[in-house]
Amino acid sequence: MEKRNIISGIKQYRSEVDTNFHMPGHKGKPEILGELEKNLNFFDITETLGTDNLHYPTGFLKDAMNYISKVYGSKKSYMVVNGTSCGIISSIMACTNPGDKILVQRDCHKSVYNACILGDLKLFYLYPDFNKKYGLNFSISLDKLDQMLTDNPDIKLVVLTYPTFYGICFDVKKAAEIVHKHGKILMIDEAHGSHLQFCKELLPPPAENSGADIVTQSTHKTMPCLTQGSILHICSDRVNINNIETMLRMLQTTSPSYILMASIENAVHWMAEHGEERLKRNIEVFKKRTLELRNMGINVLEDDFLISEGLYDFDATRAVISMSELGITGTELQDILRYKYKIQMEFADLQYTVGYVTATDEPEDIDRLFDAVKEIYIEESKSKEKRGIVQIEAFPKLQHERKMRKAFYAENMLLNMDDSIGKTAAEFIIPYPPGIPLVCPGEIIVQDTIDYVKIMLENGINVNGVNKNNQVRVVKWKEDL
Repeated sequence: MEKRNIISGIKQYRSEVDTNFHMPGHKGKPEILGELEKNLNFFDITETLGTDNLHYPTGFLKDAMNYISKVYGSKKSYMVVNGTSCGIISSIMACTNPGDKILVQRDCHKSVYNACILGDLKLFYLYPDFNKKYGLNFSISLDKLDQMLTDNPDIKLVVLTYPTFYGICFDVKKAAEIVHKHGKILMIDEAHGSHLQFCKELLPPPAENSGADIVTQSTHKTMPCLTQGSILHICSDRVNINNIETMLRMLQTTSPSYILMASIENAVHWMAEHGEERLKRNIEVFKKRTLELRNMGINVLEDDFLISEGLYDFDATRAVISMSELGITGTELQDILRYKYKIQMEFADLQYTVGYVTATDEPEDIDRLFDAVKEIYIEESKSKEKRGIVQIEAFPKLQHERKMRKAFYAENMLLNMDDSIGKTAAEFIIPYPPGIPLVCPGEIIVQDTIDYVKIMLENGINVNGVNKNNQVRVVKWKEDL
C-alpha cells in the first residue's frame, strides 16, 4: 500500500514539534474543537433539505452569523470559507468600479494587490514610517493619510492593515475620522486581530468598534478555528451590502464546508466564554517573562515600552524576538528553537522571529519558549561576536505607473535578478510568510530590492517570484504597458 503523503508529512511534522506558536489558533489541541473533533464525517454535509445555504442563508447559518455580529458589535457579519483573502478581494471589488483609485498601506497583504489586478484599480501607496532603531515598519502617519486624500480627492477606498504581522497598531479611530471627513470608505484588514474583541482591557481596540466601515478577520489565525475560517464585518451604512453579498457569492466556493463554518461559530462561542480570562492569564505570564528577558538585554518587543518610544499601540499577544546584536538572524533563531528545542514559530525575517500567543496556549507553553530563548541567549553570548542591527528598509519607494493589471497580463520573460534592474516586474516578488510584496507587477525593479532579496535567500527565507535559478519575470515589451 502506497504512503499517504499528506498524512505522513503532517505526522512527521508533529513528531518534530512539541510546542508551536504559529497559526491556526487552536494550536492542535483537540479539546478546543469540541464535538467537531470527535466525528468530522458526521458534520460534513452539504446544502440540502433541512440544512442551509451560505450564499442565501435563512436557517441556522443565518442564526450563526447573527450571533457573530452580536458578539463583535457589527452591523452585519459573514462567515468566509475561502480565507480572509476572499473577504478582502470581495470587499474591495464591492466598493469600487474598474479604473477607480484606491489608497493602500504599502505593507498590506498580497490579496489587496490581487484585488487591484482583478478589479483593474489604480493604486496609491501610504508608506509606514520605518523605525531604524528596531529595523521595523512602525505605524502609518495619519498626517500623511490626510494629505494623500486631500491631494487625491477622487480616491474611492482606503485599505489599511491593523495590526500588522508584527503586532504594530495605529489609531484606527482617528484614521476613520480622517477618511470619513474626506467622504471615503475605510476598510481594515484585521486578519491578525480577531482576538482583540475579547480582551479590550489589555489589547488594542478592535477596528470593528473604532469607526472602520469594513473589517476582515482571519478567525483561524488567533482564535481556535480551523484553517481558512474567516469573518467579514460590515460596520456602517457607507457600505453597499448588496454589492458585498454579490461579490462573496461570486468569489467563494459554491460548496462551503459545514465543518469549517461550524468551526468559525464554535471559535466565537469559545472565545466569548473563555477568551477574556485566558487571554488575561497568558498576557500576564507573557509580559512578566518578556520583562525578564529585556532586563537581560534580549530584544523582545513589549507594548508599554514601544508606546513610550512613540508607537500608538502594540498587540501584547505577539512574540517578536531578536538576537541580531549577537550576530544571530531571525531565521537562525527560528531554526535553533525548532531543531534544538522542538518549538516552532510562525515566521522569521532577517532580524526577528515572530510567534502567536493565543487563548488556547497554557502558561507552560509560554514558559517553554522563554526558557529556550533565555538559554540560547546565554549560550550564544559566549560564542557570537556582537554586531549592530542590519538596517534594510523593506519597502523602497519604487517607481510605478499604476498599471498593475496591464503588467500582470503583458507578455513576459525570465531574467536573472541582476539583469532585471530597471525592468518592469510582471509578477509579484514576495517573502512568504508573511505574504507582503516587495515588488508588484508594474513596478520598476531597483538595485536595493535585488540586494535585499539576495540577502533573504542567503538566510533561508523563501521568496515567491524568484525561481530556483534566481530568475524573475519582467514585462517583455514596454509597449504592452
